[in-house]
Amino acid sequence: MKENILIFTVAVCICFFAAAGERPKKPAYLNNDIRLLRSARETFRSGSYGKALKLAEEAEIERKKQVAWEIYTLQNSFKSSEVKKAADVLSAIIPVLEKRQEYDSLEIIRRYESKLSPSYFGDSASNLIEYIRKRNAFPEADRIIGDVYKYEGEYDLAKEYFLSAWHNAPLLDVSDEQYDILYSLADIAYLDNDRENYEADLLLILSDDRYFRNVDLNDAMILTVRNKQTESMEKFFNLFRSDDYRSIPAYFKLADFYSPDNKDKALKASALGALTGFTKMYTAVKQRDPQFDYTALSSLFEEVSRYTDILNWADENKIWSGFISFAQKVYEDGNTEFSKDLYTALAGYAPDDYCKKQAVRALENFTNETL
Repeated sequence: MKENILIFTVAVCICFFAAAGERPKKPAYLNNDIRLLRSARETFRSGSYGKALKLAEEAEIERKKQVAWEIYTLQNSFKSSEVKKAADVLSAIIPVLEKRQEYDSLEIIRRYESKLSPSYFGDSASNLIEYIRKRNAFPEADRIIGDVYKYEGEYDLAKEYFLSAWHNAPLLDVSDEQYDILYSLADIAYLDNDRENYEADLLLILSDDRYFRNVDLNDAMILTVRNKQTESMEKFFNLFRSDDYRSIPAYFKLADFYSPDNKDKALKASALGALTGFTKMYTAVKQRDPQFDYTALSSLFEEVSRYTDILNWADENKIWSGFISFAQKVYEDGNTEFSKDLYTALAGYAPDDYCKKQAVRALENFTNETL
């Protein structure tokens, strides 16, 4: 398939540059780039990676064609003496375009103002054109292409496209997709054994996480984790919440990353990961059953087992292995009582058989240590 990918890439580039010198034509279908992107995503999910690459690259070409036509159309309209009298003021230009029946230019302006709001461009025609010019980049398509190359084991190429997607993240229609791109970059760094960039990418994901950045919260949280009084485990899950759910994989990955050399950072990341997973499940259960009465961690685990979608989410996000890892890190940090209580809740009530078995084995080790 790699040879076919290369042939197609060269072919589409030739076609695009051959047409680059021609006067831009109005696209037969506006947003054809988005239509192709959606098809590329669906095709990638179905496992047809070569076809997905083809569609993603076609989407990029369609984006460039549309941008070229939009800029050409606007600049042509703005050349008239009547428009020039309105200077660069977009709100003053629009009535002139309406009078001149410049319908294509009006459609372009209104479409972007509808998408981003008129204030986004500061009432400036040149700002609008500059924004459209930047849309030559298509980060969503770059991400799909990167995914294909990653699947093919072409990690250098995959990284190149993921970096392009990341650098153009401000153009993403769904801003949260930037975190998916960072996770992809972290995966490539992990596969390349690039520890520095692996950590940096994961920390970038957490840079907007208010819980990760809240020093007071983290100090109080770790103080509770290290409190060796009875019921400190239940107190931890009663006192704290963390609902930045996109951060969960980054927490767990960093906890493993820091484990060999920095126990404090590993404990913090693991605690936040387990707490965020707990918060998500607790919130979901309360939404389904407002009468649910949380009495202990075991009561939540029992309730969660009733909902297949919550169980699927927990499985996809490795929540149960995250709880086991958290219990182990608390034990290594010295709070045997907290760790034992968490293992006990997991062994008796976790709706995941493998997690239960791990917790049971851990409790058996506790017993053997006291003999």
